[in-house]
Amino acid sequence: MKRILVCASRISHICQFHLPYLRHYKEHGFTVDVAAEGVTDTPLIDHCYDMKFTKNPLSPDNLRTMHRLRKLIKENGYDMVCSNATLAGAAVRLAVMGMKHRPYMIHISHGYMFSETDKRYLWVEKLLAGVTDSLVVMNEEDRELAEKYLLGKSLHYISGMGLDGGKFPPLSEEERREFRRQLGVSDEDMLLLCVGEFCRRKNQKAVIRAMDTVAKRHRNLRLCFAGKGQMLEECRQLVHELELDGHIRFLGQVREMAALYRCSDLLVTASQMEGLPFNVMEALYCGVPVLASDIKGHRDLIQNGYNGLLSEDITAALEEILSDRERYRTLKEHAFLEEKYLLEQAKPALLTIWDGEEVTV
Repeated sequence: MKRILVCASRISHICQFHLPYLRHYKEHGFTVDVAAEGVTDTPLIDHCYDMKFTKNPLSPDNLRTMHRLRKLIKENGYDMVCSNATLAGAAVRLAVMGMKHRPYMIHISHGYMFSETDKRYLWVEKLLAGVTDSLVVMNEEDRELAEKYLLGKSLHYISGMGLDGGKFPPLSEEERREFRRQLGVSDEDMLLLCVGEFCRRKNQKAVIRAMDTVAKRHRNLRLCFAGKGQMLEECRQLVHELELDGHIRFLGQVREMAALYRCSDLLVTASQMEGLPFNVMEALYCGVPVLASDIKGHRDLIQNGYNGLLSEDITAALEEILSDRERYRTLKEHAFLEEKYLLEQAKPALLTIWDGEEVTV
């Protein structure tokens, strides 16, 4: 029986992105193990190893985790190991370096933390390239970087992990109105939505400051944040200091994301770094236009001025949308997600890579 190990920094990452793929391998008789911080009781996973990752690369916790990973991989004799994102990706690949008999190593980059103008973390990926048998990237800029700096033995470019459209059923107009009413939003209000973990990278404070400027001229403007994270309380405090409590709500972790997207008028994200963001894909799938920072990942999904706006100035772009209703209607009309990003198309491409077959970049 073949054995595979899938690694990520958080178990939530596994549950959000990987379950359709783990189900495939379970159905084909594989032993499927996971290493991440946290645990889950899904029957799709044979063994769930709780391992601590911290954002400081030189933390003793990460060194202990690398040691545990190396021991685990040696003892269990995995045929394939798949690592994800920057932190867990580095720890796992460092763990297999120098092994006499190491597993086939696949790394999925969910967005490099370096660019042509800021190469501070490039040396890490160059160091790990020799043990990266298959490298998977999901936006055009990362593909160009990986090709230029030879960051893996073979390179594969995919359209993300795949969005499951079945999780986002439509709402009737009555259901939409009722859900907005529960949020304290009227038919005349413009409801903005911001989704994601509260952290510096997601940059929610920039959205709050934009609201501070724009809401003074547009009193029917409302903003809901969905998510939690280390900077949540800082953002709450900023909203209170700016006296925006009547315009901004913090919803925490939301279970009914489909309804929340479909009752919103605009998704706003000021994120500073992305791979191929699910929040943007989910919004577009639900017919919600997007106002986003002009960064990689966003540029792959948003055609500026067509299904959303890309801008380095969130305040000015938001004012532009709110001041020109015809412009907003045009964006709304074209807000949809291309089929290549849906699970039924993305899944076969990634499974082909996981199965070790050649895929043309």
